[in-house]
Order: sequence, then structure tokens, then C-alpha cells
Amino acid sequence: MKKPEPEKKPVEKQVYAENNNLEAHIIADMLRIESITTELREFKDDTKRRLDKIENWLVAIVGTSFTTLIALVVGLLINMIG
Repeated sequence: MKKPEPEKKPVEKQVYAENNNLEAHIIADMLRIESITTELREFKDDTKRRLDKIENWLVAIVGTSFTTLIALVVGLLINMIG
């Protein structure tokens, strides 16, 4: 026994904005785009500052390690020679 299929309703097109309010929707969309663009710029600047700090820390750590390594090698050479 087959179940009766539900009646199919005609598909209605969904209108994004009505004609009388179209200008207001366009302005609202432009403001949203502006807001998102501003947030992306702020995120980009903040991320750049954070990566610059990380880079400075890495340079300092590598520099300190290299200096310590050179000092140890020179110290060992002096002990072996002297």
C-alpha cells in the first residue's frame, strides 16, 4: 500500500528586497561591507604587530644561543691550547 504523496505547492521566488525599499537595503549592505572591511584591516594590523613581536623574540633567542655557543667554543679552545 503506497502512502499518498503530499500535494506539491508551487515554488515561490523569494525576493531579497522589495522595490520600494531597495535603496535602504543597498545602503545597509554597503555599511555592512564597510564594517567587515574595517574589521579585517584591524585584524591584519593586530596580526602584523603580533608577528613582529614573535620575530623579535626569535631573533633575540637565536642571537643569544649563537653568542653562547661561540663563547663555549672559544672557552674550550682556550682550555685545550692553554
